[in-house]
Amino acid sequence: MLTALGLTGTLLGALALPAPAAPSPAEALARRIETRHRTVRDLTARFVQTYRSGALGREVVEKGVVSLKPPSRMRWEYRDPEKKTFVSDGKTSYFYVPADRQVIRREQSDSRDLPALILSGQADIVTTFDVALETGPDGLQRLRLTPKKPEPEIEHLYVDVDGAERIRAILVVDVQGNRSQFAFDDIRENVGLDDRLFRFEVPRGVEVIGG
Repeated sequence: MLTALGLTGTLLGALALPAPAAPSPAEALARRIETRHRTVRDLTARFVQTYRSGALGREVVEKGVVSLKPPSRMRWEYRDPEKKTFVSDGKTSYFYVPADRQVIRREQSDSRDLPALILSGQADIVTTFDVALETGPDGLQRLRLTPKKPEPEIEHLYVDVDGAERIRAILVVDVQGNRSQFAFDDIRENVGLDDRLFRFEVPRGVEVIGG
């Protein structure tokens, strides 16, 4: 039984504990971004993917449409300059280049997974990254994310959001200095995407390669 003296000691002990630190402005923004995007049942947007090699300085720009359905389904339809399709049902992914007559099937993650997780609010940003606020392009707010544990594929991650805290761009910089940016436009949320969109049927006569 807890006596009055014991209760007093317990209360005094609780009062002596330091109050939890208030989140920094960057952490607060990260939480608001997560909360907002977790309400999205599905999403489609036009994207521009820009890849720049750190060693060669060569830049490749591709455009298309992305469709997402949390927690882990996604479809990236590349339309320019070459038609390509990347589809994941959350377990298996397929990368299809019609010109090559090949499909690469993988049972593991892909470089597109992280942007998709952040867009759908599935990434725990504050737990996984050290976060800082920066000024983004065109007046956007920018979060700079640095992995708390060393990641061979990520040195920094930058997330640009507009005034409605909607993600407009994600930039991934790896330890070799390679930069891969996804910029999003014509974003449409909760449009009722059909689950069949995230199932891939291998075209007849196309070679399937395990990745």
